Amino acid sequence: MSASQPDDMDIMAQEREVRAEAEAAPLVGQLLPISVLKEQYATNPGFLPKVEKLESRFRALRRTRPDGNCFYRAYLFGIFEQIAGNKERHAAFLQRAKKSLDFCVGAGYEKVAIEDFYEEFIESVESLAPEGSSASAVEALLEKNDGYLVCWARVLTSAYLKRHKEDYEPFLSSHPSIQKFCAQEVDPMNTEADHLQITALSCHLGVPVCVVYLDRSEGDSAAEHEFQAQGGGSDSEHALTSCQPVHLLYRPGHYDIIYVQ
Repeated sequence: MSASQPDDMDIMAQEREVRAEAEAAPLVGQLLPISVLKEQYATNPGFLPKVEKLESRFRALRRTRPDGNCFYRAYLFGIFEQIAGNKERHAAFLQRAKKSLDFCVGAGYEKVAIEDFYEEFIESVESLAPEGSSASAVEALLEKNDGYLVCWARVLTSAYLKRHKEDYEPFLSSHPSIQKFCAQEVDPMNTEADHLQITALSCHLGVPVCVVYLDRSEGDSAAEHEFQAQGGGSDSEHALTSCQPVHLLYRPGHYDIIYVQ
């Protein structure tokens, strides 16, 4: 083995260091100006035109912990910010959330295996009802219940995909079935989310997601893709029209929350 080539011990040490850094990061950070991205990409000038375009449309961002759960955490945080203290949005979202246990049982989950996560999710949503709930209340809620909330979001995503497998299986490329896809890419904690997971969860919860891609693709503007909650169906899966899309900034393998002007 070449002296410059890392051995297994070196690789394991590096992986531990990366995990430790991730665990030290806040679950969801404080609001930051978009200009912090200029500092981050100062040595990668190819990104700077896209960052400058972002400044004209977005006012702030919140970084999320890079542990593989960032999409689910960021999306829920964005929803909770919108429903906190807003009676109309809160009532509509809570009504939908209360139907989700039966929905997941209908997808094949054992009730006894998931009802604790469901109950924590419902209690979390209910806690945001009082007038005056704010982002600080959402931050405290996340610190308390992050694991339960992320796990339940994964269950919802998996259940939706399984109950609509005929719509999603044609998009699979490296998994033989939706069941296998969910078992490997959705259900386990710390596995990253991609298009199928984003589409499924936004359809089930009824709140659109707009993903802004800050990557090395051509052009000087970051591409955007909105995942719309679809209407119709026996599950009453329609958009919560009073909620605005949750905007997420995507860098390869990671999602942060981003706020429009």
